[in-house]
Amino acid sequence: PDIMEFIYSKKDDRELNNFNISVALTREFIEAVRDKRAYPLIDPMNGKEMGQLNAVDVYGAIVNQAWENGDPGVIFLDRINRDNQTPDIGEIESTNPCGEQPLLPFEACNLGSINLAKFVTQDDNGLRIDKKRLGEMVRLCIRFLDDAIDISKYPLDKITEMARGNRKIGLGVMGFADVLFQMEIPYNSNRALSLAEEVMSFIQEESNKASIALAEEREVFKNFEKSIFKDRAGCHYRNATTTTIA
Repeated sequence: PDIMEFIYSKKDDRELNNFNISVALTREFIEAVRDKRAYPLIDPMNGKEMGQLNAVDVYGAIVNQAWENGDPGVIFLDRINRDNQTPDIGEIESTNPCGEQPLLPFEACNLGSINLAKFVTQDDNGLRIDKKRLGEMVRLCIRFLDDAIDISKYPLDKITEMARGNRKIGLGVMGFADVLFQMEIPYNSNRALSLAEEVMSFIQEESNKASIALAEEREVFKNFEKSIFKDRAGCHYRNATTTTIA
C-alpha cells in the first residue's frame, strides 16, 4: 500500500544515501501495465486488499526515479522463484540491498570476486584468458567461501541456521572492463558479450565441480533433501548456490 512512498523515498538525495532500493515486480503487475489498468494493493501482513493504483502510474514513477537518481531498481520475483534452489523451505521474497543475491528470509551469502584482469595471457594466437589458472582460482575461492560460512558469527540463531543449512556462496568477477581494454575488444560489441558468456559459463561449471568435490570431502548442504538437486544425478553439491555478480 505504501509503494509510491517507497519509490520516492530517495528523491531527496540527502536521504537513504548509503544503500540501494529495489521494487519487486510480478507477472500480474506487468500485465496490468500493458493493459493500462489498476491493480490491487495487498497488505503483506494480513493479505488484505487495501486499495488500488493504476499500474502505468506506478511503473512510470519507477522509471522516472530510476532515471533521476538510479533508484529504485527492479527485480522480477516470479522469474527468481523459478530458479529457487530450495522451494520446500519457502519462496524468495526479496534480495539483498543491491539486488544481486535473492535470498530466503534470514539467509546470508558470502560474496567474492575474481579479478579477471590478472588472468589475461598471451600466446602465439594473441591475448586470451588463462583458463587453467582461472579454474585453479575458482576452486580455491569456493573452498575459501565455504570455510567462511562456518567461521563467521551471525547476529541471530535463525540466520546461523539458514546460512549453514543452505550454505549459499556467491563467486563473481571484477575487472572485466580491464580485460576488454587489454584485449582491445570494444565494450559494447558482440565479441565482448560472447567473452562474458564464455568466462562466466566456465566459472559456473568449475564452481559446480568444486562444490561437488567439497560435498564428497565434507558433505552436502544440510537442506539438500529439500532442494531441487535431490533427484538430479551428479548434482550433490556442498552449496545451494555458488556464483553471483556483485
